[in-house]
Parts: sequence; structure tokens; C-alpha cells
Amino acid sequence: MNERYKKWIVVLMGIILIVLMAISFGGRERITFIENQLGTVLSPVQRFLSGIGNFVDEKTEPIINVLNYKTLNEDLTLENENLKEQIVALTLQQKELKELEDLSQSMKYINRFGISDYVSCNVISKDIGNWFNMFTIDAGRNQGIVKNSTVINGNGLVGLVYEVGDNWSKIISIIDHKSAVGFEMLRVTDDYDGILNGTSNYELVGELYDPKAVVNVNDYIVTSGLGMYPKGILIGRIYEVVDDKDLFLKKIKVVPAVNFKKINKVMVIPYHETDESSETTDQVESTDQTKPTEPTGVKE
Repeated sequence: MNERYKKWIVVLMGIILIVLMAISFGGRERITFIENQLGTVLSPVQRFLSGIGNFVDEKTEPIINVLNYKTLNEDLTLENENLKEQIVALTLQQKELKELEDLSQSMKYINRFGISDYVSCNVISKDIGNWFNMFTIDAGRNQGIVKNSTVINGNGLVGLVYEVGDNWSKIISIIDHKSAVGFEMLRVTDDYDGILNGTSNYELVGELYDPKAVVNVNDYIVTSGLGMYPKGILIGRIYEVVDDKDLFLKKIKVVPAVNFKKINKVMVIPYHETDESSETTDQVESTDQTKPTEPTGVKE
């Protein structure tokens, strides 16, 4: 067979295939005997192979899903850890900013009285319990802090330094039962004064020197300058007034301006014994002789 006949045979077969494809695509009402027999033979084989495929898919799908879930879980865990780190970092930044804002309030008092040798400190430990009645700061003798230095924060008076190390100091707060503070009313006139004590219940209870003093609930009190504390530091607000008829004294109960359940940063105003003693003596001589003249601070 020459090349010419071969080409015609190929062309003819191509035309036949195209016609058959067109007929099959459009669908036929009847199929050929050969097609019928071939389909009969192949159907069980196809059914068997299809069953094997479905069985394999059914058994391997959970394994594949587990692997996919494991990978997904690892990705989510890593993402969750990253988010936690970001949240912690942002929270710490906000806390630090809040603490700095609180200390900036302390600076108002520092600037008002021209105090230049103050020391900013962190609280590093406290006694067991919910209240900061006694705690330790990270500054001491090497930073210029001495015993009886005044401790404040952005809200008001915190307490007094009662023990000093080289790089640490211990603080006794005004709510401790050993603490005593001279106070006066925050008024332009009728600024009655008295003494305020801490209690075993971490409350502030005070007595006014003048039994005829007129004080009211929600009046504010500040340090009087008598004793170891400088004058004018906010102590708190009166929430109850009690007349003690037996002792002819008027007593008050005070809500501290400072939150003694949460103290992180404080400022310490170093105590200058010579200056404070002369100032206290001058103030005592100008006050009513019926008032106690002993300095207020930590009770022995």
C-alpha cells in the first residue's frame, strides 16, 4: 500500500470518529451489540474499583482532616500567643502611662513648694494581706532617703519612711494602727485642725482639737504641717462625724484619698530634721496652748 492510500485511510477514519462522537454527544436511542456487551463486562469492574475508591476516601479522610486540623491548630495557637503578647505589652504600656500620670499629680505638690530633692520609687514588696499598710520601695540611703521622709503618690499622702537600707526603704502608711497625722480642714476660713490615726481595721479616725468645730461630711482634710509631714498634702474626705459627749470632742472618720489596696509607684520627700524642727516649733508657738504640741508620725 502506497503512501497515498494510507493518507486517505487516515482521513476516512478521522471522519468516521468525528461522526460517532457527534452521534454519542447528542445521545442515541440504541447502542450497538458490541457496546452493550462491553458495558456489561466493564460495569462490575467499574463498580468494584469505585467501591475501593470510596472505601479508601472514607478511611483516609479523617486522617487527612486530623493532619489539617493539627496544622490549623498550630497556626491558631501561634497566632493566639502573638495576640496575647501584644495584649500584655499594650496593657503594661497603659499601666505605666497611668502610673506616670498619677506621679505627675504628685509633681503639682512638689512644684508648689519648690521641693527639688524628691525621689521617685517603685514598690517592690508588701506585707501579706490586701492592704498596703507596710511595704518596701527600691530606694534608700544611697538615693538620699532618710528615716521619717514623707511618702506621697498622685492621689495624696501615703505614709512615712520608718526604716532605711542602702538601696531600699520600708514605709508605714497612714492607715496602719501605729500611724498618726496632724491635719486641718481644707478651707479658706475655719480651718479647724486635729490629729488622725490609723486603726487595726485600716481605717482613718480623727479628733478635732476644738470641741465646737463645725465640720461636715464630704469636707476634705490635708496635713497641717505639725509634726513630720509637710503642710498641705491631701489626706482624704470625711464620711462620718461623731460627737463624743464624754470627752467633749468631735470625732471624724475619713476615706483616704489614696487607694491602699493598689500602690505601684510613690514619691519620697526627704525629711530635714533641722528645718522641720524649727518650722514645727514656730507653728506650735502660734497655736492654741490647749492643743497637743508633740510631733505626729509613727507611734512607738
